[in-house]
Amino acid sequence: MVKEETLAQLNMFMIFIVANLLALVLMPAYMIYEGSMGSEENNPWIAVFYVLYIIGITAVILFVAKKNKIGLLKGIFYFAVVWSMWYALFPIFYYFSIPASDLISLILAILITVLVIKNPEWYMMNITGTLMAVGIALIVGMSFGLVPIILFLALLAIYDAISVYKTKHMVTLADNVIEHNLPALFVVPAKSDYTYKNAEGIKKKVQKTKERDAYYMGFGDVMIPGIMVVGAARMFGLTAGIFTLVGAVCSMTLLNIMVNSGKPQPGLPYLNAGSLAGLLVYLLLF
Repeated sequence: MVKEETLAQLNMFMIFIVANLLALVLMPAYMIYEGSMGSEENNPWIAVFYVLYIIGITAVILFVAKKNKIGLLKGIFYFAVVWSMWYALFPIFYYFSIPASDLISLILAILITVLVIKNPEWYMMNITGTLMAVGIALIVGMSFGLVPIILFLALLAIYDAISVYKTKHMVTLADNVIEHNLPALFVVPAKSDYTYKNAEGIKKKVQKTKERDAYYMGFGDVMIPGIMVVGAARMFGLTAGIFTLVGAVCSMTLLNIMVNSGKPQPGLPYLNAGSLAGLLVYLLLF
């Protein structure tokens, strides 16, 4: 059991590293988004607007879940998956001058979402999460300036900490996601017989046993630090992006230690701080 848990934790590290490296590799295809916000690119209020937007969407999802409108809840998540992957996949086809790039990416996004609906297993969640995290990190990282990115990460880290430690609504949201097999979490089994289809919420699992059958990490825990990785590479070069990624991975080690305590932990305060520290080290050295 110990070996399986250790392997699961290492696999979570691999998901984080591979997704961010993939984002760096795909940067040339996403150059169409560079500076796309024009004069607003360095406007710090853009970051505030996006954070408020995220909080608003989260509130709507929690309200729908509380009213037990499961069909509507699933509809919101699957629409978000299609929309995110459509925007994430389009630049790749466009980069290679493939005709009807927008239509092809939309069809592919719908097909992947249908596969997730038909087979909501942990590996499908991870594939979907990787595509979404890489795409959104690239789009935002290529559009925002340095100040909005730093402010965006800082505000989301504070919000994540409050939502896990104080209001605890992020744990409630995670429970709803798990119990209804929705695509919002990276899932790495810690047991060979684990299936996401029959997974129980975090609260129920803690009440029954301290034994962990899987490790969970929100898509945002890869996506948000990834924005800093992409932004650093865009503004200061690939080496800066690598330093930023290394900083995030180092902080992920500390996060992993806290997760092993058995209590839910907010990922963004650790991961965002680590990515910013990595960039700071690069700037101090070079």
